[in-house]
Amino acid sequence: MATNNDIPSLWEAAKQETEGYGFLGNYEQPKWDVPETIGISCAVSNRFGEGANAGASNSSVEKYIDEASAVIEEGAWSVHIDFTWVTDEKGRRLDQIPPTEAYPMVLEPLRKRYGWSFMADLNVLNGSTFEECMSPVKAGLAETAPCAPGHPEVFVTNAVKTLFEHGVLPQVAIHNSGEIELMKRRIIDKGLMKGPVLWGLLFGLPFDVGRTLLSGNCVMDMDDLVRQMMLMQHQIRKIDPDAQFIGCAAGRGTMYFTTLATMLGMHIRVGTEDTEFKYPNSDEKFTSNLEMFKRAKEIAAMHGRRPATANEMRKLFGMPER
Repeated sequence: MATNNDIPSLWEAAKQETEGYGFLGNYEQPKWDVPETIGISCAVSNRFGEGANAGASNSSVEKYIDEASAVIEEGAWSVHIDFTWVTDEKGRRLDQIPPTEAYPMVLEPLRKRYGWSFMADLNVLNGSTFEECMSPVKAGLAETAPCAPGHPEVFVTNAVKTLFEHGVLPQVAIHNSGEIELMKRRIIDKGLMKGPVLWGLLFGLPFDVGRTLLSGNCVMDMDDLVRQMMLMQHQIRKIDPDAQFIGCAAGRGTMYFTTLATMLGMHIRVGTEDTEFKYPNSDEKFTSNLEMFKRAKEIAAMHGRRPATANEMRKLFGMPER
């Protein structure tokens, strides 16, 4: 045990420290808390193109299956299926057909090819009644489904209840920071959050009016993107400390958004549903979901992360492996 006589003076201690200087000495920097695995999902609807509602001509059922197949083979843990503006071979809008009739047109061929190696993330917003909207959940077609706290309260509260009751993972779509408070007030404070959810940050697309069912935050540059993503992540962690996030690419800055989400340890979702741009500073566009998905994989690899399988994601959320 050192005595006072063993302790050097200030100047002697400084001299000894300087003479024995090493860059880090025996100190080893701790690893950062960034998960090795990253779930990469893909929303394959094409809602962009030349002319109004061009997605209707660009997203036939056959094209939908082809686009989904390509990203599943490349390692997507889930495929987000949203039939808004998608047409079948008869020219029918699939979002106007009962969901339990429409979804199997895509899901059955995909399950036949790939089994349960991917999770079906199904839109549950289309239907003439609430029961029709929820029918894919009750029929066992969906393993995950998005719901936005900013949707009418009577709809979203009952939608979340239904998802939990049927073992479907809710993906909470956050389009602006105000929806975080709505999630707390409408879902969490009422005791409706019966298990883990996947918080989806989905902002960066402009809207034609200031208040819609899905009003989004304005993102004009990288400064906007960083500030808003950090704010939302911080606010969500205050009400759900163990939150899992998925950054959903949207708008012109999609690849910058995807890169930042990857760096922050989030899961990511790409795809032509909410964006077609490669870079925020040019008009160059992606040609397919596969091209965008491969770019996301490259970004993940550059940051030391590998794509998670569907079963790894199921395990993460306490869902049965298949």
